[in-house]
Amino acid sequence: MVRAFTLNHHIHHRGQLSVYLRLKDVPLPQIYGPSADEPDMA
Repeated sequence: MVRAFTLNHHIHHRGQLSVYLRLKDVPLPQIYGPSADEPDMA
């Protein structure tokens, strides 16, 4: 239960950070793989 709470909490703050960076017009870093803002490399 503690692990699930910690993981959910981490994901929540990662989402907050990405929204904040988008509002500031800062390119998103690759937090866990490429973001949807990056061009498709296919």
